[in-house]
Amino acid sequence: MHPIPHPLSQLVLHEEQLLLDGIAYHPIRELGRGKSAISWLYRRQDPHPDLPAELVLKRYCHTGYETVPFAQILEFELCSYLRLIESAIPHPRLLAYSTEHYALAKEYIAGELIVDIQQREGLDDRHFSAMLQMASQLQATGYHVDFFPTNFVLRDQELFYIDYEAHPYSEEWNFANWGIFYWLNREGMAAYLASGEVGHINKPGQPKPLEEPFWRQRESLLRRLA
Repeated sequence: MHPIPHPLSQLVLHEEQLLLDGIAYHPIRELGRGKSAISWLYRRQDPHPDLPAELVLKRYCHTGYETVPFAQILEFELCSYLRLIESAIPHPRLLAYSTEHYALAKEYIAGELIVDIQQREGLDDRHFSAMLQMASQLQATGYHVDFFPTNFVLRDQELFYIDYEAHPYSEEWNFANWGIFYWLNREGMAAYLASGEVGHINKPGQPKPLEEPFWRQRESLLRRLA
């Protein structure tokens, strides 16, 4: 079990670097933008026996798409991290956080994003089976997560949830009734990634996925992998 680290004393942000336990990390590239934050990959040059060579800095910002009130987002993510620990699904370890900078640093999980696999070659039963197993494990402990395919990494055939968003379980927002439609909608996801227009993947004016073209495929998949 990885407890929540003590804040502030461990994580210090400057314009061109961050300090974790006094060790300097430098920005390499932006990794992605979510509903409430931007994430960057950072790397250190100096060796350290207890700190990773790379980490992810997630810094919260106003985007207009927050599902949690902005002032509560960091607190919510720390609570979500404890839920992920309880569920025991594979996820990145929290290294430090800063209430001053409204940011957290977490382990970098190297591998392939599920959305990249989807776009390159398509997803098959192996990917869906691993996701359904993870979703079942989450449900057993009373939680669901954000099942959007940009939030999962496959490393050495093991599926990791790399976000920290986790909620009390809801049938409405579980994988089989919500996330699976994004995993199945390969063409729509390609258009969304290219344009940023959610109309390619969502129902008009709703945070709900397009379902109708994928119902038969979903039903067949769930029966096959049950």
